[in-house]
Amino acid sequence: MKKRVVCAFLGLVMMVSQSFAVFADTESDIKQQKAQAESQLSQTNETIASLSEQQQQIQSEINAMDADMVDLMIQIDATKTDIASTEDGIAQKEADITEKEGEIETTTSQLEAAEADRDKQYADMKKRIQYIYENGGNEAWLNMLSGADSITSLLNKVEYAQSMHDYDRKQLEAFKEVVQQVSDLKTDLENQKADLENQKSDLEAQEASLESQQADLQSQQSDLQAQMDAKKATSSDYEAQIATAQQQAAEISNLISQQQAQLDQIAEEKRQAEEEAARQAAAEEAARQQAAAEEAARQQAAASAASSSSSSSSTSQSSSGNSNSSSNRNNSTTSNSSSSSSNSTASSSSTSSSTSSSGVSGSAIVAYADQFVGNPYVWGGNSLTNGIDCSHFVYQVLKNTGAYSGGYTTSAGWRSLGKAVSSLSEAKAGDVICYSGHVAIYDGNGGIVEAKGSKWGITHDRSANCKTILAIRRFT
Repeated sequence: MKKRVVCAFLGLVMMVSQSFAVFADTESDIKQQKAQAESQLSQTNETIASLSEQQQQIQSEINAMDADMVDLMIQIDATKTDIASTEDGIAQKEADITEKEGEIETTTSQLEAAEADRDKQYADMKKRIQYIYENGGNEAWLNMLSGADSITSLLNKVEYAQSMHDYDRKQLEAFKEVVQQVSDLKTDLENQKADLENQKSDLEAQEASLESQQADLQSQQSDLQAQMDAKKATSSDYEAQIATAQQQAAEISNLISQQQAQLDQIAEEKRQAEEEAARQAAAEEAARQQAAAEEAARQQAAASAASSSSSSSSTSQSSSGNSNSSSNRNNSTTSNSSSSSSNSTASSSSTSSSTSSSGVSGSAIVAYADQFVGNPYVWGGNSLTNGIDCSHFVYQVLKNTGAYSGGYTTSAGWRSLGKAVSSLSEAKAGDVICYSGHVAIYDGNGGIVEAKGSKWGITHDRSANCKTILAIRRFT
């Protein structure tokens, strides 16, 4: 019997050891994968930061180019205005030149007429002078003087001749002056025309310069637009890369959360396995002790039978009968003792699963639990200050507030204790919410107080819907 107990215990130890080895391998793999994911997330975030910085630099360059583009457009518009103004000036100069050409033509006609009048007057004067000389010269004057009837008549004739001569000279001078004036006017008009033509040439040169400047500005505008288009394409590429990297970061973050949840679940399962192993070991130890007690009783009975074998045959028979009777009574007593012990154990187990409805308020339970927020999580721990896991946390809070008087149970065990609550909408502060491999205390406002995990410790920061709810139990 003892060998069977020892063998069974050793088998249990081996099974638990193998289970822990599986847990350890799985946990190690997940931790390694999580470390790799966290490293990848860090690199991805660095990539996002670098891409964002480069995109901001590109955007700054685009903004500067936009300002340069506006300046170029203003200069081009100003140049177009100057070209239009210059073209108007050229057109005005052409009109002025045409007007001057008309005036020159008119003046030329007037000059020709004045020269013709001057030449005619000069010819007439020459004819009269020629006539005087051809018809006697001094003799003609003598004849005129000798033929005068009186001195008055002579003076009149002389005065007339002198008047004719003076008239011819004045007329000739007048015509010469008119010719000179008309000639000067023509020269002045021709000079004005030449000046207008020079101004027109200057305007045409200015127009050509402005058109060249406009072409250069338009070329700069085209080059700048091409650079801006390239920068914008680069910026869009950065934006697409950032969006892809952000999506990857989100996926990695989700993966890390899943890995942490797996680690938490493994830790809880490991704790439950250790608890189960401890319970089974205790049960095996109790069975071993019971078997040892039974063996000791049998050995004592055998010793009593041997000591009485030296008596007489009748006494031996009687003694033997009494010994058998005593042995039967001992066996009966041992059996009754074992039965009593079993009943006592069952009773104790029943008591440890019991609940008490002591009238403790749910808000008092939550307030008590909140005192320990921030304290560490320790898998398998049972100290609210130095380290505790989820099931021990619920157990200690309910026990210390008087809401529960039974024994400790695992996260799965809480599902069958207390009174069932149909849904989260019916839950109240102080209710126990059970998940797969986890248990927490409801705060009455949609959140939970829990021993969340080794990374977080005891927290009050998650929604009750953070995981699938398997059961809600009430102890108030």
